[in-house]
Amino acid sequence: MRYREIDIIKGIAVICMITFHLFYFPNQYGFKEIKYDTKTLAIIAKIAQIIFIISVGINLHLSKKSSIEKEESKTEYIKKSLERILKITILAVMMSVFTYFIFGEKYVKFGILHFIALSSLLFFNFSDNINPMQIILIGCIFIFYLLIKTPELFNSLPSKLSFLLGFNKGYQSIDHFPIIPWIILIIIGIVIGNYISHYKIKSIVPEKDNIILNKLEILGKNSLEIYAIHWVVLYFIFCIVYSKIIRKKI
Repeated sequence: MRYREIDIIKGIAVICMITFHLFYFPNQYGFKEIKYDTKTLAIIAKIAQIIFIISVGINLHLSKKSSIEKEESKTEYIKKSLERILKITILAVMMSVFTYFIFGEKYVKFGILHFIALSSLLFFNFSDNINPMQIILIGCIFIFYLLIKTPELFNSLPSKLSFLLGFNKGYQSIDHFPIIPWIILIIIGIVIGNYISHYKIKSIVPEKDNIILNKLEILGKNSLEIYAIHWVVLYFIFCIVYSKIIRKKI
């Protein structure tokens, strides 16, 4: 069960993500003449993040629903899901290792790939049950409210756990996606997925040769791999091509 709309929207998110990182990464590499902290780029980055994470939730449900409709055994579904999660986890570890050698202590400790892997592990097996999802959603929103209004309530938690949960900003990292508040978007995506399947909403994007939509769909389908690879590509471009050739001419 795959909806072209989801992949097309994710393709737009890929473009937004790369656009933001074209400015963000070189600044982090030390090329401070390249500014990234503008309102426009902040909006572009947030659009990409929201789309990616909600899409994960939607796909978690649709994957479970598809498995049920195909009458797959529970063991087969769990095996396939764990293989996908393992793939994401491996990419997340590789990201941490790569950024550790590049950024030192600012390396990615719990970035978007780590977050997606953990969230998928938590919810993949009951993403078709809307009732507990709604209860968990309300609970997470309440915790987020407390975090904003009375952050001192969480001061007693261990610092590393607080960093993981989103209660402690003390650890530096160039890419950090704490469980709170981002888990809220995962659950919203699962709820949307339940809505789509319950009301049997059909894809409205026609299966026609539209170059733009087709390219966006390809980007969306491969967004995970693109996210992992583009870090290395941008590092090569800015730390080799830009620093040694382009920057000297500016």
